[in-house]
Amino acid sequence: MSKLIFILVSLVFIPLNLFAATVENCGITDGEDSYNVIIYSNSFINDPETFIVLDKVNDNVTISPYAPSFNYRTIENVNGKEALKIANEVLLDKAFVNFLRCSPIREEGTIFGYEIKPIYHPWVFRGIMEPLQTVYRKEGNTIAIYIHLHPRVRRQVYDDDSHPMRWR
Repeated sequence: MSKLIFILVSLVFIPLNLFAATVENCGITDGEDSYNVIIYSNSFINDPETFIVLDKVNDNVTISPYAPSFNYRTIENVNGKEALKIANEVLLDKAFVNFLRCSPIREEGTIFGYEIKPIYHPWVFRGIMEPLQTVYRKEGNTIAIYIHLHPRVRRQVYDDDSHPMRWR
């Protein structure tokens, strides 16, 4: 009976760690494109507000978070391969993150950059796999990113009295 339980537990938990994907290409080639890597938040370990935006340098359009400058940092003029390496190092934590989702930031077929967000295991934030919601608005040569943390996740991380790191 104990062997059966071990096998069942192994089948459930081992694949989640073995197949936690990294962002391999995300539509990014090692060609001429350079990127500004915008790392949003990353204030503490497993910060649910952390995500990365790769802003193409040579397209004359600037992408920036609609947030105070202390909430993000920018690494400028990085090639595609290095940008993906940074994203994997910052975002991928196999204990909490199931995979990384990469989405192009585009308008009418023109890609201005890429958004890379962690998708969490369902048990980390009580069933919410994507705790961060982002909206992009283009005005002229600027794209503003509006960022919102899911209210249930915000309560769980910052207001939950049962949290072991919560001081009263």
